[in-house]
Amino acid sequence: MSINWLTLSEAEQQLDPVLYEHLADNGSLTRRVRLACCGQFEVELISHETVQADDQECNLLGLPIAAQALSRQVFLCCDQKPLIFARTIIALLGKNRPLTERIEKLGAHSLGSVLFKDPLAIKRQMHLACISSDHAFFTSVDLPESCLRNELWLRRSLYDYEACDLIVYEAFIAFDEIAACID
Repeated sequence: MSINWLTLSEAEQQLDPVLYEHLADNGSLTRRVRLACCGQFEVELISHETVQADDQECNLLGLPIAAQALSRQVFLCCDQKPLIFARTIIALLGKNRPLTERIEKLGAHSLGSVLFKDPLAIKRQMHLACISSDHAFFTSVDLPESCLRNELWLRRSLYDYEACDLIVYEAFIAFDEIAACID
């Protein structure tokens, strides 16, 4: 599932400034979508399961190749329309147990609502990529028909939270709608 990630400095040089500004925003995407949604905002839990982390994830998290991880996938929705697909990966290590238990209790609440309220959560890295909606990254989720066969912007953030590393992916599956509402 290899993805060609751009560092923020590479993305800033290659992307339209307005697009870059939206994608590289360092604040809470959940908060931005919630504010932009004129109707009913909700988090739709897609899955919460143990998976085999891919090679890039293992490298980022400092794990041996093919390590087990907790995966949590959600849609951020406005009026039942998915706008963002988010996936969180946390290594299943003993030191991460309190965090994994906390995430298991989130249910239909966003991880962003936890991370951005806690000053101990530190975003260490962010990368951007543009991938096709039929990329293997999306194999475990049914994307809305409106974004099939489209290229989707994806960002990957590495957080240090409660002495644990976690990866948060956010796919902008309705980017134009989000950008229009936030401007």
